Amino acid sequence: LTAKGLVRGQQAGKRHGMIKRSNKFIRNARGTQVLDESDARVVRKFMPYA
Repeated sequence: LTAKGLVRGQQAGKRHGMIKRSNKFIRNARGTQVLDESDARVVRKFMPYA
């Protein structure tokens, strides 16, 4: 969670098959991104104090 209560998560689509991806995609998919509200709702259900 961020200080403002947003949920961050890993970029999707980086588990396998990186050979066929462009270098730009791989570079931009590093680190974490703020999750969409619909996904964040699911994550918050698993966090006891979120």
